[in-house]
Amino acid sequence: MPVDFTPRERSAFDDMSGISILRPRMLPASVSERTGTIEFQYSFRRDGRDVGSLGFLGTEELVETDGRRERIYTLDLSPGKVVEDILRFKQGIGNADRDAEFLQGLAQGLANAFAGQTSNVDDLRYVVVAHADDLARVGISVPDGSARLTDGSIVLADVFVPAH
Repeated sequence: MPVDFTPRERSAFDDMSGISILRPRMLPASVSERTGTIEFQYSFRRDGRDVGSLGFLGTEELVETDGRRERIYTLDLSPGKVVEDILRFKQGIGNADRDAEFLQGLAQGLANAFAGQTSNVDDLRYVVVAHADDLARVGISVPDGSARLTDGSIVLADVFVPAH
């Protein structure tokens, strides 16, 4: 059965594996050529113990639609090293899902870790992407029905958190 990380207050939890994805630390990245760059630092826990971690870059953008403000966070699992780290984590926890299935389930968990927020004044959207070339390099084909962005990135998961 594929991983299914459901939102909790400050995390996402998979019943089958007993793993929680904690809401990450979000820090300004030291990459100077991209504005709005954020470093996301996730921890994975099982039974109160750390079982893994994952760090990668993303961006934040503020948009206004129909008079409502929305902050869009893009969590970018490219370059391929991040996808390789995810597959090593999969192996380390003994998960038997197909690689593409696990990647998509974990990506949804990364987004779902934010879903339980209740103190945000703006609408929030978290979108997890990976570049199709990076997926192909590790032998993962683009999941069926995935949205493809103009830069060749594939949307693996997303979550919308309305303003509270």
